[in-house]
Amino acid sequence: MPTALTPELAATIRGARLVGTPLRACVKAAGVPWQTAMDWLRKGRAYNAAAPADRNPRHAAYGQFAADLDRAGAQCESVLFTRVMSATVKDGRLALDVLRWNEERGTRKLKRDLVAAQVEVERARAAGDYVERHEVTGSTAADEIRRRVARLSDAAAAGGGAVGPDGSGSDGASDRVAVLGAAGSAPPVR
Repeated sequence: MPTALTPELAATIRGARLVGTPLRACVKAAGVPWQTAMDWLRKGRAYNAAAPADRNPRHAAYGQFAADLDRAGAQCESVLFTRVMSATVKDGRLALDVLRWNEERGTRKLKRDLVAAQVEVERARAAGDYVERHEVTGSTAADEIRRRVARLSDAAAAGGGAVGPDGSGSDGASDRVAVLGAAGSAPPVR
């Protein structure tokens, strides 16, 4: 299996891409491992995106390969789009489907991202690596607990018993309400 990018391999992959062949099939037909082709594209796109002074001259062939392959994909998509649009003249239902498809373009990516995230969560759960996090914001966390502990300490020191968060007894009952005590004992009155 080839691991070096040659002009012949680049032309084979580009030619297959021009006629609408999916990229994975183009790479497979050329006898190139998928990961190798993805490395070529990654290097080429990085080369093309870099400022001219920052480009690695050893990656010039990868840059040309990535540009040619992206252009071939865009040309193929343009031809297919033209064919679909010309077919909508005869078929109103197809025209409506194309309009709907274009309207849903933004949500399709969001749905793909959501499904990918759900898959990752399920993989982590299956591996036992998933930890569900709940973040608490505001003063409810540590500050509120400190205030409640201080209020309870003050009430206990004063001999008044426990005090709930609303200033009532710890059971939440207001003053002058009978609270059932232990089994067999009379309820204390406050």
